[in-house]
Amino acid sequence: MLTLFTRFLDLKLKFFLMSCALLWCVELQAQTFKGIITAGANACQIDGDGLSGFHKPGYMLGLGVERSIYKRWSASLGIEFMEKGSRTSSKDSVLYFKWKMQYIDFPLILSFKAHSRFRFQLGITPSLLVNERRDDGFGYQKPIVKSDVVHLLIAPAVEFFPVDNVSLLLRYQYSLVRFNSQVQNTIPKFHNLITVGLRFYFGNEMAK
Repeated sequence: MLTLFTRFLDLKLKFFLMSCALLWCVELQAQTFKGIITAGANACQIDGDGLSGFHKPGYMLGLGVERSIYKRWSASLGIEFMEKGSRTSSKDSVLYFKWKMQYIDFPLILSFKAHSRFRFQLGITPSLLVNERRDDGFGYQKPIVKSDVVHLLIAPAVEFFPVDNVSLLLRYQYSLVRFNSQVQNTIPKFHNLITVGLRFYFGNEMAK
C-alpha cells in the first residue's frame, strides 16, 4: 500500500513539474500565446478485450498553450493527465474485470472557428503510459506483460463557448496503432474513449 502511495505521489509530482514548465512558457510568450486549463471526465472502453460499452469512467486534467496561425485557424499543444481503460458493466458479474491505465498525453490540435461560439478540432495525441493495473476480482495487480509505453491516438473534437474564454469540450479519441504489441499471439487492442470537459482560456487573446 505504501509503495502504491509513493508511486502515486511521484506521478503527481512529474505532472506538476511539467505543468509548471508549460505555464512558464505561457508567461514568456504572453504577447502571442494564450493559456488553457482543462478539467473533465472520460468514458472509456478497449476494443479487442471482449467487452463492449463505455463502462470505464476516468478523469482528465490538462494545461496547454494556443496560438492563432491564420484568420479562423489556430494550433495548440497541451499536457494532459488521462485515465483510460476498460471494465465489465457490473461489479456482480461472474467475469468481473477492471483495467485501469494512466497516461500523460501531449495533444497537438488544429482548430477551426466556424462561428463565434463554435470551433471544430482535429489532432493527434502522443501518449505516455505511466501506470497500469488490472483487477480480475481479487484486487489490483500489475500485468505480467506491460502494454506499450508510447502510444498514438487521433482526436477530433468540438468546442462550444457559452461565454468568452470558457468552453465546453466534447472530444473523441481512438488509437491509431495497437497498444499491446509486446504481447505475442493475442488480439490487437485499441483505446476508444469520449471526453467531456470544461476549458478555460487566459491571456491577451480572446478565445471566441
